[in-house]
Amino acid sequence: MRDTDQSISRYATGDARERLFAALRASGLVPEVLQPDALAESDQFHSGGTAATGDVARAVGIGLGTRVLDVGSGIGGPARFFAQLGAVVTGVDVTEEYVRLARELNAACAMAGSITMLLAPAQDTKLPAGSFDAAAMLHVGMNLADKQAVFTEVHRLLRPGGVFGVYDLMGTNTLGYPLPWADAASASYVESDESYVNHLRAAGFIVTENTDRSAAVLKQMAEEAAAERLSPTPLGGLNLLGSDPEARVANELAAFKSGALAPRLLIAVRPV
Repeated sequence: MRDTDQSISRYATGDARERLFAALRASGLVPEVLQPDALAESDQFHSGGTAATGDVARAVGIGLGTRVLDVGSGIGGPARFFAQLGAVVTGVDVTEEYVRLARELNAACAMAGSITMLLAPAQDTKLPAGSFDAAAMLHVGMNLADKQAVFTEVHRLLRPGGVFGVYDLMGTNTLGYPLPWADAASASYVESDESYVNHLRAAGFIVTENTDRSAAVLKQMAEEAAAERLSPTPLGGLNLLGSDPEARVANELAAFKSGALAPRLLIAVRPV
């Protein structure tokens, strides 16, 4: 099975919209009319949540008028965060259910004019070359067998001097399963940060930063778990994990603590 098919199989549950909208209503919100912040952490589908999204945005220089490509955009949480900073965002994802939901949420947040969501594989977007000033990829690489093909496409899409932020879980693929992105090792493509750097360089990038964010993520996860115990909320990062969310997160946390996995931020620049 191709990695694209595996990703669709893992994430296309058929009821993501219903589960999220039920959580919103249970929180006293109207899903059809929202403020982006009302979604809390439920649309930040990566370790570190909104804080990590902000770190990526700052690292790649997203601001007013920045043309941003969001690789593997999911239900659009990072894209909406970037748009709130004044960016014009294009998201690409292979899961049709997520693309449809992202478009609906963008409209509910009155952000459809600044965000375009496309159903397309990241290695072959069909978008014009040099279309973007910055690109971001948050926790997508674990589902990508051929990362270099994706990085080559991002390199093509960035203007000279454009910046690419890759925030992924890196390390070994010998892990306890299930995990948030895969049910078994055969559907997981975790690689070391050295491999990522090599793929980026082979695609034509200059890598300027390689930062381990494990400490910040472990702190955030502990604080989030404590807050949930004190005051449970229908909205949270587990909404989109499907079956066995607690077991998946527990296995991920164990891998962080053992050092088998680390959330890392790589910054790469397309040379001028």
